[in-house]
Amino acid sequence: MFQTLRSIIGDNWSYRGQIWYLAITDLKKSIHGTWLGWIWLLAKPIVYVCAFWFTLEIGLRVNKDLADGVSYVVWLAAGFFVWNYVSTMISSGSNVYRRYSYLVTKLQFPLPVISNFFSVAQVIIFVLTLGILSIAMVFTRTPFSIYLLQIPILIVVMHVTFTVWSLLASPLSAISKDFHNLVKVMSVPLMWLSGVFFDVSRINVPWVRIVLAFNPVTFFIQAFRAAICDRYWVWAHPGLYAPFLAIFIVMLLLALRIQSRLGKETADVI
Repeated sequence: MFQTLRSIIGDNWSYRGQIWYLAITDLKKSIHGTWLGWIWLLAKPIVYVCAFWFTLEIGLRVNKDLADGVSYVVWLAAGFFVWNYVSTMISSGSNVYRRYSYLVTKLQFPLPVISNFFSVAQVIIFVLTLGILSIAMVFTRTPFSIYLLQIPILIVVMHVTFTVWSLLASPLSAISKDFHNLVKVMSVPLMWLSGVFFDVSRINVPWVRIVLAFNPVTFFIQAFRAAICDRYWVWAHPGLYAPFLAIFIVMLLLALRIQSRLGKETADVI
């Protein structure tokens, strides 16, 4: 298992230059032939945030007892932009070996590198959405604080976490399409149950809060809102990050096990 981990790290280090190139190329390919170019990468999350903001705050008149000076649209966007990255990694990131089958079968690219560059591409989009969020903070007069300094750390941790998820899920999706279909089906309920549209800390049912504490999606939504809206250091709250660390370790061990068992068979299956 440790040999598998060393191999994964070694492959990504050896191909570190190609990872960035492939990530940019993948994004350019997705907007090729369009007039607005990179704007299309941001259009979906921005439109969705505006639609949910109008529905929840204007239409349903949802009242949130937020931190001083934080507008509801900023609070909502801080969670939804995280979900925009996570949802892509959960659905598409779990099927990257079939998505880039030519790299697996023809070029015999190291499988961990494929998961990594796909995640890097999505992180680039996420960083761009954070730029939009910072503009929204200026217009809504949401104060900037020193707690924003933890955002780069959170981005790295989120990237590593869902790259590990891709390493875990992609071999299973390559072997069984049913597994990939199950992941796609579960992505929508996961969005509504992960705290994108509500504050998990305000749930009055203790066992529900405990269950959600072990949801990595909920952790990152709370963590980014801690940096942007609630203004506190994530590592000062063990109850927030300890359950996430437990799940991450389990997920990493499963990913290493699956990669060592199924990694070599993936090309033959595809």
